Amino acid sequence: MTAWHRSRRADLGLRASGLLLCAIAYAAALILSAMHISSQNAGVFAYAFAAICFLGASAGSALVMLGHHLSDEIELSERWRPRSRDTFLPPENSKAMNTTEPALLVVGRDTDGSWTVRESAGAMLGRFPSAQAAERFAQGERRGRTTVAIATSAGFQPRIAGRLSLRTDGVGLPETARA
Repeated sequence: MTAWHRSRRADLGLRASGLLLCAIAYAAALILSAMHISSQNAGVFAYAFAAICFLGASAGSALVMLGHHLSDEIELSERWRPRSRDTFLPPENSKAMNTTEPALLVVGRDTDGSWTVRESAGAMLGRFPSAQAAERFAQGERRGRTTVAIATSAGFQPRIAGRLSLRTDGVGLPETARA
């Protein structure tokens, strides 16, 4: 006994429903073109007719062309086949990830004056408004790992508040520069 979609009657039914979907898409395209709507003034109905047109034409043409072959199995190339865990090899141009845990967490300030927690390799783990919040985060990251130490750093000096700008009107410049 064959599957229901493999019969001649099912094939004709699928192709006929594809023709019906194409006809619905054509009718939606006619209605959409008769609306004479610019793209700036398109409303919900214009988008609905456009969606009906696109989906009906796509699904209808697939059904008309393929019929009962729509659900056929295809053979995947070797590249896309799943591999077993035993045969996994990383690509030749990839670098192995360093998954060792950091030996040191550094709590300090950055150039903006925010408190940060960084790994010893320099990767930032977090930015905090106060030193206490940064210390609590570092303690939480260290919890359960005795090989990780926490150090504090003075960091950078905070930036000057505001921005420095050059004035072009000559006001505020020394007498030698006003020429």
